[in-house]
Amino acid sequence: MALLQQGPEIFAVFAPMSGLLVCRAVRIVHDEVGHGVPSERSWLSASKLAHNTSPQVAYRTPIEREHRCMTTRSAKPLDAERLLPGPGQDYRLIGAPVELVDEIGSTNDELANRLTRSEDVPHLAALLTEHQVAGKGRRDRVWTAPKYSSAVVSFAVRSNAGEQPLPNDSLHWVTPLLALASRTAIRQTTGLPVDIKWPNDLLINGRKIAGILARVVPTGPETLDVVVGIGINANIDADLLPVETATSLRAEIGDDVDRTEILIRVIREFRASVREFCATGGDPALPRGAKPSLVAELREELDTLGRRVLVQRMDPAPDFTGLAHDIDEDGSLLVRCDDGTDKTVAVGDVVHLRPESGSWADVSGTGIA
Repeated sequence: MALLQQGPEIFAVFAPMSGLLVCRAVRIVHDEVGHGVPSERSWLSASKLAHNTSPQVAYRTPIEREHRCMTTRSAKPLDAERLLPGPGQDYRLIGAPVELVDEIGSTNDELANRLTRSEDVPHLAALLTEHQVAGKGRRDRVWTAPKYSSAVVSFAVRSNAGEQPLPNDSLHWVTPLLALASRTAIRQTTGLPVDIKWPNDLLINGRKIAGILARVVPTGPETLDVVVGIGINANIDADLLPVETATSLRAEIGDDVDRTEILIRVIREFRASVREFCATGGDPALPRGAKPSLVAELREELDTLGRRVLVQRMDPAPDFTGLAHDIDEDGSLLVRCDDGTDKTVAVGDVVHLRPESGSWADVSGTGIA
């Protein structure tokens, strides 16, 4: 019944299609919605099918995507011996508490639940999985991928377990710390030009390669810990990705990548970064040993700065557009709106916009610190 109420939209999608394609498009919508995909995205899927001259390969349902990923190329599992504690653990991870499970709902949820139950979760414990079946992004968006296709890891950051306690108002910095660590890991492993989009995405040539999600967990009367995780699109073909704005390492390179090596580097880089940050007492303005301050490094590395952006906020706050020109000492995005006013964005989704000329905004002369 809900589908019938969208009559005009359905007609616009189905009008150019043959009877066979109409049946296939309806099945796409049914399967997508049944797998948790929002209905508006499902209609976009049907629209792709309608306008593709080769419908046999134009778009695949979630079931078809998983089947093809598992059958067109050999699915290679992670090398557990190199990852897990023991005599075979990679030397870069010696002593790191790493756990690998075959399948799980959400690695973030699992670590958060363990913390809530007061289980013994070590500081910077890493939980990996071959297949995350109920992963979520920002605003509870569903995030799924076929088995063996992604590099997924979540970390438990214990605020009182480092060299110095991490203040509650510094906990949100674990997200950019993981973004910087993962960008370094992917660059070192693949040589690809990975960029960081505020607040929690990694991009390659403007397309999303990975997303990060953090969750604060109360673990005592005045104690907050954090679970932060990342999912990297690794060995999955471009036409199997759920949206056109996404990409994968396989799509960019043309071949499979070593997911184990990527995860080893992510774990090593993140653990070192958190320790360095904790050594400053969680102050993003202080240098981290030989490294610049966290806020200075983020200013240098954020691809969002100097871009025209659309800022999407939760209702009832209206969306707005403008030039992202800086971040403040708290990591919030500073945007000069089209009406000339300045706004500080602490929470929200950001879309990089292209100007009417079709080229990216010129970052020169923007006053970026």
